[in-house]
Amino acid sequence: MLLYTKELVAPRPRPGLLRFRNKPPGIKFRERLRSSFANSSIHGMQHVFGEKHLWQRCLWLAIVLGAVITGFSLYTVLMHRHSEQLLVSLIETTQLPVYHIDFPAVAVCPWSHFNWQRAPSALLRFLPRHPNAELRETFRQLLASLDIMNFSNFNRIRILTKRNLTGISYLKLSDLMNYMTYRCDELFVADSCVFDETPYDCCKLFVREQTVKGQCLVFNSMISENSRKKHLTNQFYPYKLSTAGEESGLKFTINASYSFMNNIDALTPFGMNLMIKEPHQWSNEILYHLYPDTENFVAVHPMVTETSPNTYEMSPKRRRCYFDNEKNPTFQNTSLTYNRENCLVVCLHLVVWKTCHCSLPAFLPPIDGVPECGINDAQCLGYNSDIFSYVKMGDQEKYINDSRQGHFCDCPDNCNSRQYEMSLNVRKLDYPKNSTDRLIKAQVYYGQRVMTKIVTKLKYTSVDLLANFGGIISLYIGASVISFIEFLFVLGKLMWVFIKDARAKLKGNTK
Repeated sequence: MLLYTKELVAPRPRPGLLRFRNKPPGIKFRERLRSSFANSSIHGMQHVFGEKHLWQRCLWLAIVLGAVITGFSLYTVLMHRHSEQLLVSLIETTQLPVYHIDFPAVAVCPWSHFNWQRAPSALLRFLPRHPNAELRETFRQLLASLDIMNFSNFNRIRILTKRNLTGISYLKLSDLMNYMTYRCDELFVADSCVFDETPYDCCKLFVREQTVKGQCLVFNSMISENSRKKHLTNQFYPYKLSTAGEESGLKFTINASYSFMNNIDALTPFGMNLMIKEPHQWSNEILYHLYPDTENFVAVHPMVTETSPNTYEMSPKRRRCYFDNEKNPTFQNTSLTYNRENCLVVCLHLVVWKTCHCSLPAFLPPIDGVPECGINDAQCLGYNSDIFSYVKMGDQEKYINDSRQGHFCDCPDNCNSRQYEMSLNVRKLDYPKNSTDRLIKAQVYYGQRVMTKIVTKLKYTSVDLLANFGGIISLYIGASVISFIEFLFVLGKLMWVFIKDARAKLKGNTK
């Protein structure tokens, strides 16, 4: 056996542990990057770092980048749709029972406002003692003008400006009109009112209330103080109704007595305006005419419109409607619930105030601290009647060449509202022989027991955006929330290794 004493014996190292040379930091970082993504659940990344050939890794890298770019490009399209905040209206149901809403308010407004049988007592009540013939004639012409006054014929009251008004300039017109207007027992035939197949005293169902048509007798309203008192004492007021069809709703009979009218210079025959409105609504522009010797059947078809709470994030200007808890800066009346019709009458009253520096509480919601229009304001009211009788909306002057003056009102819809579609059928009354009655009969009822409900909502919400984003990302790169968490975790580990290597290198250089 041969012994090699030198060739196979390694030199003895210095005392202590052997040191192995560290791999370069760049190699260590690339290996960690490859091992992390090669074993991850992110689709395609294991091929990018796990394939043996370079061209395969480059191919898979191009596929992954293309899928990511395509997915996020589609996401930008979704973001654009979401930022547009488009609204869509859908029919939620056509079978909503009518008992979910209050029965509409029914207003009966005489064409001529006054009962002229009280004219002699009004002369004694409102004029000084022993008025001369000229003052009595001026007072009579004042009553004749107020009898048919509304916002379309204020010019009639301008006739009074030609007379000497000194003797009646102190009169408060609202007090005079309240005294002369019809009482409930003067219009309704006793025991003729029926609601929900239950007889009622007409004067307990109908209360006096101001509207744009003057003082009317209104059923099921919440505008006047007397109506609000009824709501406090009766938990079922405003009334609801669950049935439909003739004989099921409100029935009443009016005594069409011509003895109440002005027989000297009457320009308006006896008749009634029938107004159907919401209980919290001041007035409605849609009116039906009730003529003597007729029986009228009014079928009401309500429709409920609601706006989804997911539109709260939109501004009212973009949404074009106001919720009940939102304040329209142009709606300066706090006693009325906001809706478009109430906003219009408040706007009209503000126009009257700014134009003639007075208010008309006999027709419009009162304005605190503003004096009431008197006889001396008749010329201003008559001269500007074309302004008061016509409403211009929004930017219509950009598209319509309208020579009328009118007034502008910014009154968007209320987000939760009710609309009434009505149909009127009229037939002539047949009286018994030798009868001297002149009557107007009317019925107001639901046409159907169910109604349509329309809901307006955002077409794309934040939830829809998130769901669509998840679908796109899953389709193109097969990712999920866990995948993103895993991706962030891998990046965190790599950053930590990079920082450690950088610190070790810096420490080695300082030594």
